[in-house]
Amino acid sequence: MHGLRHLAGPRVLLLTGALLAIGVVAPGEFGVCGPNKGIEVSDIILTPATPHTNTPLQVDVLGSVPGTAGGGLRASSVNVEAVISICRRFKDCMGIFTMNRSLCSLMGEASASCADLLPGKEFNISSAWKLPLLMIRGSYSLTLQLSGQDGEVSACYEMRGVEVLASRPINVVRDYRDAMVAFVIAASSSRAMGVYFPTLSGGVLPQISGFLLMGILIGPYCTNLVSRLHIFLIGNLINRVALAFIAGAAGAEIFVPELLDLLVPMTLQVVLISTATVLLCSCGLLLMVSYEWVSIPALALQPSLAARGAVALLMAALMTARSPASIIAVVSEMNCSATKAAKVAIGITVLSDIVVLILFSLCSSLVHVAWEGGGMGPQVLLGVFSELGASAVLGFLAGGLLLLVIPPVAATEETHHHQHHHQHRLSGDGIPFDPSKSERPSEATGPGGSSQGPLATVVVAVRGALLIVILYAAFIIASEAHEWTNGRVRLEPLLACTIASCVCGHDQSRRGRLLEALSFWTPHVLMPFFTLAGASLQLPGLAQVLPAAVMLVVLRALGIAAGSSAAGLVGNRILARKARASPEAVSCTWLTLLAQAGVTLGLVLEVERNFKEPWARHFGTLVIGVVVLNQLLGPVLCRVGLRRIVEAEATEDHGEESNSTSEEDSRSSSDGHFGIEAYDALVRQSR
Repeated sequence: MHGLRHLAGPRVLLLTGALLAIGVVAPGEFGVCGPNKGIEVSDIILTPATPHTNTPLQVDVLGSVPGTAGGGLRASSVNVEAVISICRRFKDCMGIFTMNRSLCSLMGEASASCADLLPGKEFNISSAWKLPLLMIRGSYSLTLQLSGQDGEVSACYEMRGVEVLASRPINVVRDYRDAMVAFVIAASSSRAMGVYFPTLSGGVLPQISGFLLMGILIGPYCTNLVSRLHIFLIGNLINRVALAFIAGAAGAEIFVPELLDLLVPMTLQVVLISTATVLLCSCGLLLMVSYEWVSIPALALQPSLAARGAVALLMAALMTARSPASIIAVVSEMNCSATKAAKVAIGITVLSDIVVLILFSLCSSLVHVAWEGGGMGPQVLLGVFSELGASAVLGFLAGGLLLLVIPPVAATEETHHHQHHHQHRLSGDGIPFDPSKSERPSEATGPGGSSQGPLATVVVAVRGALLIVILYAAFIIASEAHEWTNGRVRLEPLLACTIASCVCGHDQSRRGRLLEALSFWTPHVLMPFFTLAGASLQLPGLAQVLPAAVMLVVLRALGIAAGSSAAGLVGNRILARKARASPEAVSCTWLTLLAQAGVTLGLVLEVERNFKEPWARHFGTLVIGVVVLNQLLGPVLCRVGLRRIVEAEATEDHGEESNSTSEEDSRSSSDGHFGIEAYDALVRQSR
């Protein structure tokens, strides 16, 4: 919606200017509702950054007339109509204000002295308002039409989903109360329905698909039980807590003594998958634009072939990211985190989120070079590794705090506790996890294997809550370090939380209790997180870029499948027997790696922040569309892939056990007696 956001002059009603500016802080959904020629806006600076009712607001607008405008734009002959509506839900709005004025008056000039806007000439409009106290707090929509003296519309833009917040404390409390109550009711419905999805789908759909679907149904694009304002108020807190916890859960699953045989296969998978994904996605994007198979404005707006190639590489680099939340949720639901398949999937996911940071920094520098000239020096890689190193330091410090929260257990108790916990969490039986029926380790047994009472369960719950607080604190420090240091220090919050729990998990005297605490809280964190994710999905934005997003999803899936299969085949030829993958793993591991979220969305915001050109907004819209599709399809395919690999592993292990038992029986018979070990083995076989 370039170009018309500056049309609110200082004498227009307060609401117009407020809505035009608030979209920068609470990003709405911008779209074209007709012709889109005219004025382009390059940036809008809002002061203060978060506007509220009954507070002053200043908006500085930077814009220009595009070079394709010929002789320029005669401002005195242009009329502007603005319609502001308050929306109950998506496309369910009521107009509350209409303004019809000339462009010259909005620019603060008389018609006689109003100069033409020449092509390529930049302008700066600054206006200030005091927002009214009695504005309705909620979601607004703005439609702007630019027309000539003959009444023909030459440009039309629409901005939806603009949130207006309260300033009075009592109203702030009421808004948060309404948001929390609505979300608790919605999440309860999501839990009640989501747990049946695996059963109703014959084991195909995981529970988180049910949570996502319920989130869509109760969200602003359907029933609006949870509105856009509710998501804006509480969504950030829920997302940050959940992401910190999920990163911690992923880190706890990384236990080097158990992964020594898998480190090389996982590294091989990450390298080949990343290479194949970047090559296929970047080349495919360039071909689609060159032959005009689908519309990709982010590439079509590039001034040169070099810039187009650099942006295609940047988009392809983001396709190498994964979703730790999805893999952790599916593994937890299937109770299979001790299996080789789950360890490999989690390990690849964590390593991929590190690789994507390196690729993103390199490709971002390429885009800067293509647009601004210059060269790439070693400082690019130095900056990336400094960022990773600083994040690791924060992770080690947070891990030290986790060690203080988790008390060690005696060696004898630890053995019993670990065995029981291993059976519960890591059975690999593929049985869907039902929070209402499944017996959790924390509710079943204590460290010595005896049954726990309510007090012991409370202890585990409190211990887990303290873990969440520490992980959340580390997440906040890493997230805000860039702002606190004026851009001098950048940290990766997900990496810091992953390292923190990984450090704590490598203390074997505490590992069992760490996993126990995380297991207790996993269903309580994942359910609201994915319900909110479903309610937050930008479905209208997905509809706008659906053809290009589908093509990119297919290219990404092909890259992951090709890279993963190649890594499995190469690994089976060069690696030791223990590190080799089964035929089922070679053909199905890629299915567990398709979900995408988390770090990708943060990097999209980074692109839009670093590049002010019009293509950056189209870039973000397309990548977010791809993430939405992958988040809907990824968990389903992850469950299918994990189930097939785990079943194949179980069959293979059973075959090896049978063979070893037969050999032992033969040796016992040849000795003329029947040993107790052989007897036990036969009993196990008969069972």
